[in-house]
Amino acid sequence: MPAFLAVLVALGLPLFVIGWLWARLGWWAALLAAGACACGVRAVVLRRREVAARNRRRAVRFTLGQIDAADDREFRRIVGRLLLRDGWTAKGVLVNDRGTVHLVGNDPGGRRMGCAFERGIEAAGQDGPPPAATLRPVSAAPDDDGPEEREGPAPLLLIVSSGAFGRGRVVWAARNNVHLVDRGQLQRWAAGESLRVLLDLDRAD
Repeated sequence: MPAFLAVLVALGLPLFVIGWLWARLGWWAALLAAGACACGVRAVVLRRREVAARNRRRAVRFTLGQIDAADDREFRRIVGRLLLRDGWTAKGVLVNDRGTVHLVGNDPGGRRMGCAFERGIEAAGQDGPPPAATLRPVSAAPDDDGPEEREGPAPLLLIVSSGAFGRGRVVWAARNNVHLVDRGQLQRWAAGESLRVLLDLDRAD
């Protein structure tokens, strides 16, 4: 009953005030009051969404110990949960006959994403991407309309490693517009930092 009465007051009081202003001052006063109420409701909704997103980030966290103890399949699952936590969709796609699986998806704005994986620490002199981490085009995902270009931001191409990247891989990624998430960044991401903040995607957009 108290909750029901609170809802009635929350809905009825603004309507009463708007009606009173209409009768006493005119339609323009009622319109201004309605606009103020709409702005207030929007602010409350946005605030609740921010709190919910923050709570999700707090709930989905992993340590480097958990990541190191995970096998390849569990490692992909952890990264998939981090993507879902940050608002991306994520589903696994088999990309070759060796059983290599990538994650593909979209952010809430429709930007496409392709994510490959590596484990361990690369040799310092290693050049070029090993076959397991080579990124196929995001258009290879199921249910895609084909390889033609879509409007909107460029796809986010991502390689996540539980180790470090050699200099050759860093140069290759920079030339091919691929984002690398190394062990230090993965620790921050798994601890709750948003992927958009981690990779500074807002500035990149």
